[in-house]
Amino acid sequence: MQFFKPYLNFKFLAIFLAYVALAIGCLFTAYLLRFDFNLPNNYLENFYSVWPWYLVIQMAFLFAFDQFDAVFSQFRLPDLFRLFISLVLASIYVLFLWYFFRGEGMPPRSVIVTNLLLYFMAIAGLRIFFRIYQNEGFFDWLSGRGMQENVAIIGAGEVGAVIGADLLSKKSTLGIKPIFYLDDSEAKVGRYLNGIPILGTVDSLEKWVDRYAISKVIIAFPSASSKRIRSVAEKARSMGLAVDSVPALTDLVSGRASVTQIRPIKLEDLLGREPVELNFENIRKMLEGQRILITGAGGSIGRELVAQTLKQEPEALLCLDQSEIAIFNLKFSLIDQHPLCEKVQTCILDLKQTAYMRYQIEQFKPTIIFHAAAYKHVNLMEDQPEEALLNNFFASVELMQLASEFSVERFIFISTDKAINPTSVMGVSKRLAEIALQKLQIKSGNKTRFMAVRFGNVLGSSGSVINIFKAQIEQGGPLTVTDSEVTRYFMTVSEAIGLVLESATQGAGGEIFVLDMGKPIKILELARQMIALSGLKVGVDIDIEFSGLKAGEKLFEEVQHFDEVHRQTEHARIFKFVPHNQPEASLEVIESSLRHSMINHDSSSIKATIQELVEEYIPSSSHKD
Repeated sequence: MQFFKPYLNFKFLAIFLAYVALAIGCLFTAYLLRFDFNLPNNYLENFYSVWPWYLVIQMAFLFAFDQFDAVFSQFRLPDLFRLFISLVLASIYVLFLWYFFRGEGMPPRSVIVTNLLLYFMAIAGLRIFFRIYQNEGFFDWLSGRGMQENVAIIGAGEVGAVIGADLLSKKSTLGIKPIFYLDDSEAKVGRYLNGIPILGTVDSLEKWVDRYAISKVIIAFPSASSKRIRSVAEKARSMGLAVDSVPALTDLVSGRASVTQIRPIKLEDLLGREPVELNFENIRKMLEGQRILITGAGGSIGRELVAQTLKQEPEALLCLDQSEIAIFNLKFSLIDQHPLCEKVQTCILDLKQTAYMRYQIEQFKPTIIFHAAAYKHVNLMEDQPEEALLNNFFASVELMQLASEFSVERFIFISTDKAINPTSVMGVSKRLAEIALQKLQIKSGNKTRFMAVRFGNVLGSSGSVINIFKAQIEQGGPLTVTDSEVTRYFMTVSEAIGLVLESATQGAGGEIFVLDMGKPIKILELARQMIALSGLKVGVDIDIEFSGLKAGEKLFEEVQHFDEVHRQTEHARIFKFVPHNQPEASLEVIESSLRHSMINHDSSSIKATIQELVEEYIPSSSHKD
């Protein structure tokens, strides 16, 4: 019974009846042609006795060559050839019977040959008609407007169903036609979804690609692991197929994207992790109706903070950034398009301008501050440690002190994993800001809840290795990797900011939250993945070269200071660290020592002073002053 299950449907019955009707009609026409449409009675009787068994033979050969499983909307040369072979073999079999029975009770041999040609043309014509009708529409086909690309949809779940229905719609302007589904569930194989067959499991892709002239696959299981998506994408690319995907599940859930927004598969799809579950109710309670200030609002982190904060309907939002073009782009592409745009203010401001910063806080009266502004490029800050301290430490401390002075309810400092056992000036400047934050938290009279959130590299942020690799690929290479063993943690910006907001709801004051960044990724593997995503081959189309670690860089990033105690939070992907010991020096002494070291603008003196203040700071030996 299981064998017949795929054929117990209306489509199979319709094809079968059409083939039967055409077979009988073509055989009768062959008799008529043999006798110039003046069929003698004895041959009419011969026809009545012949057609039943002749029909059985033809149906058997058509079935053996999968002609009843054919997708009618697809009919190409391989299908035409298979159809012809099946009918030729059926006719040869009838001719064999003719000679075996010496022609007795058999149709004339000319009828057998004529019937072969007629039946072949009839089925081929039927298939061609339905292909034109279903794919393009007859008039579109005549006008040449109906050229479409054949695609396979990987995933026959709810998302795959929506994608298939959208692509089948006459309103679809994507220029692609879904031919079949593949799914990991064997129970779905043989069924139909939106009238499209589920031909097999995902592992059977190679079997169907040539048969249906597939040029692209659409991966439509957003909840699958990145490992599974990567496996499917690599397999498809090895067959020369383009690979598209639906947005990630986190983007679908948050409303940033819809199911039908098909796009080329991105690095985030291959490196991402399981979707993050957030307590949106707590986040909304924290942000709704609040006056929120975001520094560094024009950067990748700040921009996402703006986007996610606006969804929670704050009373007012002030976006600060020292870059004129960053503020312009933020206003043009995000703020001005948002229904709450009237509640958003922007300001071009350098945080080192303390007086102007004070004025903005006095006027705006924020209840929550997200401090995302920072210099983050490790190599550049190694050459300018004074500027790193002025912006990442001193300006941050001034902002924290203003927050405490004006009784801001929450202050969330965006830190970095490079602050953990730092080897770079950038990393240690952020570590110093963390220390200042914890000292200000316990300062007498303070009412602000200060907290820091650490995370690693953000996929696609400005100046990230991913953007560097993209530029190098566009230039034809080579891609430069510092070391074959170097690893980094990566997060998507939406994932990182979602967890930042979740952390902020839990902070009582003084905590350093660390986001679970998953497993570190080899930069060499990252380079290979990006080359593959570009449709190129390593060593053939583009090379990878090793340049050596740069000043301040590590082979790998760490997740915890040696003197920090790990604590679990309410969220499985968020941890908090509590230090065993704080530097004995007061914040005033730390600031004074650093300012004194900067008098002569000497990098060595500045780094030596930092080492005295932050014992875990070990400057990279690769840097030469």
